[in-house]
Amino acid sequence: MKTLATDLDGTLYLDNILIPGVKESYQLLLANNYYIYHATNNSSQSRQIIASKLERLLQVDIDLSSVITPLVVLEDYLKGKNYSVYVFGSDEIKQYISNISNLVTNLETADLVILGRVDFPNEDELDEIAKGINSGIAAATLNKDLTYPVSPTEFKPGNGQIARYIESATRKTLDSFGKDGMLFSDYFINKGIQIDYMIGDRVDTDIVFAKNINTTSILVNSSIENHMPISLADEVFDTFNEFVSSIVK
Repeated sequence: MKTLATDLDGTLYLDNILIPGVKESYQLLLANNYYIYHATNNSSQSRQIIASKLERLLQVDIDLSSVITPLVVLEDYLKGKNYSVYVFGSDEIKQYISNISNLVTNLETADLVILGRVDFPNEDELDEIAKGINSGIAAATLNKDLTYPVSPTEFKPGNGQIARYIESATRKTLDSFGKDGMLFSDYFINKGIQIDYMIGDRVDTDIVFAKNINTTSILVNSSIENHMPISLADEVFDTFNEFVSSIVK
């Protein structure tokens, strides 16, 4: 069985709308005995919610274990570690982390700070977090995406803007649980997950991730304008559909 890992936002769909041709191409892959991993930097939803969305849009059954997100990688990372975790992020992320670790509301008692995305960041809180990191508290971000697409022409601020603020204030590089960091790649490597292709729309996440796990990298031009050289990808296609047509005749 051949395996393929695909990005979701900007590669398979934009917000709640499939990119044209994706449904048919996805089902063609299944018909040709491909196993598909869903590797996303979406850190605001559980894998259950993402799997349900995929099932609704694609009208196929989704193996829950095939959905890999920063929260999945974080949960695996925290196993066996008795960390107290301080979270800068949404209530949903705080609730998720409270179910897998000891969530604290006092920064001074934290062993680890996790940075998520919020719509209206509080700079005073971010400055306090920066002070805590400078005093020795460990920190990581769920991903470093500066933006994420919600339509072909509309983008919203991503988690990476928070990460950049903290990195600038502390002059330290944050580890990331997203595809842009080695923690995500290590999850695949440590689980023995081998894939033949990684396909996505972002050089700084999808193509970097593919390089980190030593697989063929496929860039599609269906969403953002990349600011890293697209030549870093092994192959470039306009859409997911065009790529699938190249490997399944």
